[in-house]
Amino acid sequence: MTPNIGWGAFNGRSRVCLAPHQDGSRAVTHAVEPSPAGGTDTAVDLSVLIVNYNTRDITSAAIRSILEHCGDLRVEIIVIDNDSSDGSVAALRADFPRINVIAAGYNGGYAWGNNIGIRQAQGRYILVLNPDAQVYDGTLERAVAYLEANPEVGVLAGHVSLENGTQQPTLFREISLSSIFWNILVPNRILRKTRLFGDQRYASRPRDMVQDVDIVAGCFMMLPRHVIDEVGMMNDRFFMYSEESEWCWRVRQAGLKVRYNPDIRLMHYGAVSTGQISPWKSVEIAKGHILFLRFTRGPLVAWLGTLLMAVGDALRALWFLPKSLLRPGNEGAKAWRARFLFLLGALVRPPHGQTPPHPKPDHPA
Repeated sequence: MTPNIGWGAFNGRSRVCLAPHQDGSRAVTHAVEPSPAGGTDTAVDLSVLIVNYNTRDITSAAIRSILEHCGDLRVEIIVIDNDSSDGSVAALRADFPRINVIAAGYNGGYAWGNNIGIRQAQGRYILVLNPDAQVYDGTLERAVAYLEANPEVGVLAGHVSLENGTQQPTLFREISLSSIFWNILVPNRILRKTRLFGDQRYASRPRDMVQDVDIVAGCFMMLPRHVIDEVGMMNDRFFMYSEESEWCWRVRQAGLKVRYNPDIRLMHYGAVSTGQISPWKSVEIAKGHILFLRFTRGPLVAWLGTLLMAVGDALRALWFLPKSLLRPGNEGAKAWRARFLFLLGALVRPPHGQTPPHPKPDHPA
């Protein structure tokens, strides 16, 4: 179960959605006063949560895209800053004085930061949005309207384009012992796209149709507030990676759908705060897989999954060990070494997940 995080009273700030004038300035089109009790105020249609970590400029672009494309929705924006060192809090508060920028005081990870925002959110719908994502005209309105018309949907996601215009793979099947086993024998680039080995990224399905899937990427996840009340917040024992997988799993366990709708479109830069390849990222992804198996299938399955991943990395030594000796600074080789050593250690001391820090946020009115 996800630990509850509760702190303080609501800061009393008005929530706004701003629309641009032709001269570039912005005027308040919808101002929503918060409920004094801090509970869900039905006057707010949508709460958008953005966890920021040293991505001040990228986060600013995401905020502007929301303000410019909120349409007729009553929207509140909550930015949770996970102890950035780039001046994000001061800059975002100065640039966007009418939104709620919360300085969490720690970096407790993606789920942890979003949970702080969920506890403060007043909207009937909650959107978890990556700081490096931007919405288009009509994105938010279409998503809210779709959820209102389809009460069986617990998580809604959309068509995600990368900066170059290509579609990002954001639909996934649950990781399982069988998928880990096949990954020992079959390269990822084949495994992800081949129906014979599980079609791990639904590559055999067309992307122009509405469809239900196991998991959607955490860059854009919209949920009705009552669904979060039913299944719980994000599991903040994950630091980063696989928290959205476990959340989608709980939603489906509750009998609701995780749905992809290609009419809901956004742009995503991808891996801005974490980088594309790094030893830390490789370890965190592996740890996330283990924790997902542990929380959904139990410790034994998680240990077996760890063993299979370690066997796979041992076999990859045929490629990466010579590369490590010849080019020890190679990023791929460094990531392989870090992940393999982590997996060997995890066989002896299985990860149980982080102990989430207790937040002491600063969000002055």
